[in-house]
Amino acid sequence: MDRDLIALGFVVLLMLGLVLGIPIAVILLLLAGIGITLVASIDVNAVLATAFHAQMSTWSLTALPLFVFMGEILTRSRTAERMFESFVPFLAPVPGGLVQVNIFASGLFSALSGSSTATVATIGKLCYPQLQRRGYPDGLSIGSLAGSGTLGILIPPSVALILYGFAADVSIGKLFLAGIVPGLMIMAMFSAYAGLRLRGLRGEPDHYTGWQRMRAALNLIPFVVLIVIVLGSIYAGFATPTEAAVLGVLGAAVLSVLDGSASFGMFRGAIRATVLFSAAIGFVLAASAALQVAMAFTGIPRAVMGWVTDMNLGYYALLAIVALLIIALGCFIDGLSIIVLTSAVLFPVVSQAGVDMLWFGVFLVILIEIGLITPPIGFNLFVLQRVTGQDIDRIALAAVPFILILLAAAVIVTFVPGLVTFLPSVIR
Repeated sequence: MDRDLIALGFVVLLMLGLVLGIPIAVILLLLAGIGITLVASIDVNAVLATAFHAQMSTWSLTALPLFVFMGEILTRSRTAERMFESFVPFLAPVPGGLVQVNIFASGLFSALSGSSTATVATIGKLCYPQLQRRGYPDGLSIGSLAGSGTLGILIPPSVALILYGFAADVSIGKLFLAGIVPGLMIMAMFSAYAGLRLRGLRGEPDHYTGWQRMRAALNLIPFVVLIVIVLGSIYAGFATPTEAAVLGVLGAAVLSVLDGSASFGMFRGAIRATVLFSAAIGFVLAASAALQVAMAFTGIPRAVMGWVTDMNLGYYALLAIVALLIIALGCFIDGLSIIVLTSAVLFPVVSQAGVDMLWFGVFLVILIEIGLITPPIGFNLFVLQRVTGQDIDRIALAAVPFILILLAAAVIVTFVPGLVTFLPSVIR
């Protein structure tokens, strides 16, 4: 059968499956089975079983559930509350007030949890009631939570970057380095926007003493130390990402003991959430491996590359099309599924087009961040709906300025790729 026709059929079936709400792993398995059956007279079950085993027995993948476990422990402890309290004396008096606290607390919690959903839910529950009580504009309060919450998948240790590194065969350590400067840049852009929006209003009354500020700074030290231990052990060559994740879990457990939130029930909940997440993403990864085998049999990546070549797209035109595709997918499915879904076809195409795959990982994650807060089904919008109790349309409207900031960030890293590649190039 003509591979162009098979490729078109795959796209139609994929769109149909997404519209019908079929789980992404099931869709990938169906596409893999159909593709292999159409072009090869072999035992489909044996091929799928081999692909499953090869994908799920990779040692580097163990970093994923470990970092998730670390984030789950910290989410259930008093970490976010202590961070919020520590930032208040420094940031509350400046223009933007508690909105600035929200943005910076989200950035630091992102570096500890590695999860956008956990960041939005945890910081949102903590910050939004106080922002309401103190009369901050509701739109800016909600929008800042939506925007800064997306930092959880960019600032290392990011679960999304781990998954991308595994799918694209790119060093996870280098990806963590690559995400630092863009993550800090986006945080600064959010902060500048909040300050400009509230430039006519004073921050919170500055009634904090030097001793209170010193105590607040001291309270931040354990979190900074944990980040340094996890990331520093990787960059110094003392530990692999998996070993660093173990250190992160131990550090998170120690912090939970120190703040008095450790309990059997808390750890049981964290383990349960980690197992459920790992099982779900493992199913998607196994299905993705099957789809990659099917792609090899059908030759669809070559067909897609042929289409791209025939369209004679330039470098930036190709990236623009990729950006539109990822943002559109982000409106309907979660970011991790997007990475897995596109890896079989999109990654070979952009690689052959001369795109630096290390840089592309950060670019892709920024686009996924946009999809997380883009209607109609941006995942973080629904998380915020549960946190704030506001109407989803109002939340989506409040997120628009932060979507535009993320788009601007994607454009900036496109034309200034050194923002992504500089740290990985100087730190070996």
